[in-house]
Amino acid sequence: MNQPMGSETSQTWYEATAPAPSREDLGPPRGVAACDVCVIGGGLAGITTARELQKRGRIVVLLEAKQLAWGASGRNAGFVGNGFAAGIEEIIERVGLRNAQALYRLSAHGTEYVRREVQRLDASIKMGDGIIIAQRVDDPAGARRYAAMMLRDFNEGLDVLSTEQTREILVTDRYYQSIRNPRSLLIHPLRYARALADDAQHCGVKIHENTPALSVRKEGTSLVVRTAYGEIHARHVVHCVSSLDRRIHPPTGRAVLPVATYVAVTEPLEQDAIRVRSGIGDMRRAGDYYRLIPDNRVLWGGRITTRVSTPSRLARMLKQDMLSVYPQLGAPKIDYAWAGLMAYALHKMPLIGRAPDGQWFATAFGGHGLNTTAMAGLLLAGAIADGDDEYRRFAAFAPRWAGGPFGRIGVQANYWLMQARDRRDEKAARQVRLAAE
Repeated sequence: MNQPMGSETSQTWYEATAPAPSREDLGPPRGVAACDVCVIGGGLAGITTARELQKRGRIVVLLEAKQLAWGASGRNAGFVGNGFAAGIEEIIERVGLRNAQALYRLSAHGTEYVRREVQRLDASIKMGDGIIIAQRVDDPAGARRYAAMMLRDFNEGLDVLSTEQTREILVTDRYYQSIRNPRSLLIHPLRYARALADDAQHCGVKIHENTPALSVRKEGTSLVVRTAYGEIHARHVVHCVSSLDRRIHPPTGRAVLPVATYVAVTEPLEQDAIRVRSGIGDMRRAGDYYRLIPDNRVLWGGRITTRVSTPSRLARMLKQDMLSVYPQLGAPKIDYAWAGLMAYALHKMPLIGRAPDGQWFATAFGGHGLNTTAMAGLLLAGAIADGDDEYRRFAAFAPRWAGGPFGRIGVQANYWLMQARDRRDEKAARQVRLAAE
C-alpha cells in the first residue's frame, strides 16, 4: 500500500488533529558529547531503534534535522499490516519459501509491536481494524487461491468477500471480489510517533530536533557525528533517514529512490457509499487507498510520481480519482491535501543492516513502513545490544545503486506502464461483463 512520505508543503489533517508533544525540547547539542549509540533520523524507525536500545541499557542520542515525524512517519495513510512493499510472490522468487516465511514473521512482529504500544501509550491512537483490498477485475478464483496460499504458507487468515458482499459495503461497480485482513489495524500515525518519542525521552533518550547531522567520521574506536554546534562520539551510529537525506550515508543514499504520492481529506460528509471503517485499497498495480476518519471525512490517497514538487492541481486530481470510484459523493470540498516522499529500493524491500565501516542503517520502507519501521527498530536494537544476528535475513536485499536520475526516469516510466496495464485489464473485464449480459 503506497503511502505519502514527507513534505514541507501544506498542513496535513494529522497535524491539525494531533496534540502537541509533551517532551522537553533539548535544542541542538553544543560541544562534545559521548554516548553508546547515535541515531540519525527522527522518524518511526529512528525513534523505535533509540527507544529499544535505551530500554536495553544503552545511552542513546537521537538527531533529527527538522521535527520528529515531520516526514513519512507522521504523514502516511495509517494502515498497519503484515508484509512489505514487495509482493509476497516477489519475495518467494528471490529468497525461496522458507526465507520468505521467516521475513513475513518478522514483519508480523512489527505489526504486533505497534498494536501493543498503541494500547499502552494511548488507546485513542487506534482508529479502526481491518484492511480490505478490492479487485477491479472479476476473478473470484484468483482471490480464493491467494487467500488459500497465505493461510497455508504464512498462517495469515484472510476473508474472501464475493462481489455482492464487497458492493454491499463499498457501493461502486468498479469493484468485484475483495480480500479482508481482519488482523490489521488503522492508526493516527503522527499521534503514535509523538507518543513513542515522548516515551523514548522519558526512558532517557536525548532527542535533539532541528539538528542535521553534517558528517560521520571514524576516530579510533569511535564514530564521530558532526553537527553545526558540536560533535557526538559514539560506538555505534544508526542511519534512519529515508529519502530525505541521501548524502549522509552514501551506501544507502545511492540505493534509494525518492517517489512521491499524494493524500487528500474531504470536508465532513453525509454519504452512504463507504459503509465500513476499515482501510481500503485496490489490487491495481498503481492503486488507490482510503478510509473514513472522524467527522465522516474521507482520507483518499494515490498516484505515484518521481516529481518531488507539489502539483498545483493536487486536490482536484485526487477528487477526480475519488469520484471515478464513487460518483455519488457529488462535489465534496477538499479541506486538506498534501504530497510526500517515499523511499524505495529497486527490490522494494527495506534496507536493514550494517555497512563494512560499522555503521548501521534502516531505510527504504517503500510505503509499508508502519510495521516494518517497528520491525527494523527491534532488529537493530537486538543486534547492537544483544548480538542478535536476525537482521542478517535482509542480507539478500543489500543496498545497490538505484541508477541515480536514470533510476527515477525508469520508475516513472514503469508507473505509466502499470497504469496502462491496469486500464487494459479493467477494459477487458468490462467487455467480458457486457458480453455476459
